[in-house]
Amino acid sequence: MRCFVAIDVGINEAIAAMINDVRMMGKPVEGENIHLTLKFLGEVEDTKKIEEKLAEIRFGRFSLTLKGLGAFPDKKRARILFLNALPPERVSELASLVHEKTSWIPIDHPFSPHITILRIKGERDISSFISRYYATVFGSIEVTSFHLYRSVLTHSGPVYTVIRSYQLI
Repeated sequence: MRCFVAIDVGINEAIAAMINDVRMMGKPVEGENIHLTLKFLGEVEDTKKIEEKLAEIRFGRFSLTLKGLGAFPDKKRARILFLNALPPERVSELASLVHEKTSWIPIDHPFSPHITILRIKGERDISSFISRYYATVFGSIEVTSFHLYRSVLTHSGPVYTVIRSYQLI
């Protein structure tokens, strides 16, 4: 089964309004699927060892501010539009612990604390759009847990199911 470890972010009015503003550029992530991936695990036969190792993590709760937008691979050739998660240090520390506990599963790309909100059709220059939202704060969240998810790809989009949740201290 296809799995990943993530922080649930959810959607609020500010994020919904911005998504409504960009929806013509591509496919928005469904509100219930908005998350911050700590590590993509890929295809996993059995999650038991992963579940046990993630349960060993002891990490303090923290706040994330969702501010401004970014794009992958960059704003001139954008394919993915994302929210910045600030400050990046705490979430990067947690992602590092997740990787340490699941080190037998390679990282598919370097960790970058972000929340994907739109997959862009083709490749576009969205520099002016990103500039417009540069200082916009889309809210803050208290991170009190993270989750191991199963992801099933369907024609209407991915369906994420929590396999197990882990409380932060």
